[in-house]
Amino acid sequence: MKKLLKITLATFACLFILSACGKQQSNENKKPLQVPSLSSAFDTSGISLQKYDNIKVSSNQLKGGSSKESLMKTLGKPYHTSDTKLTNNQNAKEYTWQLGNDAKIKYIFAIVYKDKILSKGYQQNTSSKLVKKETIKDLKNGTSYNEVINKLGSPLAEQISDGVQFLTYQNDKNGNAVNLTFKNSNLDNKKFTTLNG
Repeated sequence: MKKLLKITLATFACLFILSACGKQQSNENKKPLQVPSLSSAFDTSGISLQKYDNIKVSSNQLKGGSSKESLMKTLGKPYHTSDTKLTNNQNAKEYTWQLGNDAKIKYIFAIVYKDKILSKGYQQNTSSKLVKKETIKDLKNGTSYNEVINKLGSPLAEQISDGVQFLTYQNDKNGNAVNLTFKNSNLDNKKFTTLNG
């Protein structure tokens, strides 16, 4: 299930990463206010939320953001490294830090291209807070990223790239879930899915 969710998130991100090359992005990487439960989850992993937040993603024009070197200094040696392709068919690397069995954060990952962090994300374990489908349906497009986080709490999984964020919330114990897509920190799309397929 972990691998499928990660692949789904990575696929969503790759639809946007570098597809806007040559276009000007006016928004810097915006960070929402985090709820205390997410901070506690990171603390159990041995990697603080502050360290995760300090990893900055680059713009689509590869400006700003953290370098691969600073990423490795912050998180240490990755558990797994794999090749991935971007939408422009360029090769990139995906680094994964798998955390201990007792950690509430299962893994953290980052996609690196030309020494720049294009995207980063994490997945909590499946005992994260369940959010009812009806609550998700009430969210209107245009709702801000911060409003959603404040209303729903920390997601099961998150991925951030320049101007685009993806959140996954689990709806029930049967594995029903929703993927929320944000563009420029505003809700753009809701897609109901299942975690195991």
